[in-house]
Amino acid sequence: MLPSAVFRLTKLSWQLGISLAFTTGVGLCVIFPHQSHANISSLDQSTYIAALGTVATLVALFCSLSIAWILFISQQARAERLLAYDTLKARLLTTQQWLLSLPKTKERELCLSLAYELDKHSLSDLPQTDLGPEYIHYCMSLDAGLQSDDPERRTFFLISSMHFGYIEGLLNRIGLVSIRQIVTHRFISTLAKGFALAGISVFALIISIIWYNETIRPILILAAAFVSTGSVLLLVEVWIDLRRSYDDDIDFIDSAEKEG
Repeated sequence: MLPSAVFRLTKLSWQLGISLAFTTGVGLCVIFPHQSHANISSLDQSTYIAALGTVATLVALFCSLSIAWILFISQQARAERLLAYDTLKARLLTTQQWLLSLPKTKERELCLSLAYELDKHSLSDLPQTDLGPEYIHYCMSLDAGLQSDDPERRTFFLISSMHFGYIEGLLNRIGLVSIRQIVTHRFISTLAKGFALAGISVFALIISIIWYNETIRPILILAAAFVSTGSVLLLVEVWIDLRRSYDDDIDFIDSAEKEG
């Protein structure tokens, strides 16, 4: 697991602060060349355009790869959510058919009410944090039924708990996939930062092509320093997000290590 301090580098305020601090340091080196021993007199127009163009190309490549990756993750999560919902519907149908095949009793009607109530939810209604009063009543009856001295009643609740336990697992699966879809928006914000850096790079390149001279050269250098620092921090943010996603997928390894 990554330390909590590392995650601060993914915040826009920290990234802007670090980029502006580095850009300010570069500006001081340009203003006071004798103390910093900085030499920008040899930086001509072609060299600047080539250097900044390389950075802009890398940012543009990152943006294109990020778009493909975000689309893949979102479509994968959507497909998994639809599959879990279809499986949920099939399991509810199986549960209803099993209940309808039994003699009419108070416990059967209670379970049917819960099954019909769960069957009302469409995919847009899920996940649900509150499954309704039918679920609460079933849980109370389940506790009493499993402790009953009547073997038929206890067997009924054992089988029903198997059915509804599987259904609850599917509901939890839909909830986890929904959370994954929400987390995907974080990568979209990271992509927006990449677009912003690419826009600044293109704007600086246009300025350097048209008005490159001794007066505007320090400003262009500061723009290049800001874009370069922001690009490095953006790559760090992508690595942190990928590492966090990887750690979430293999959380069972951490659990096994803790138990060991």
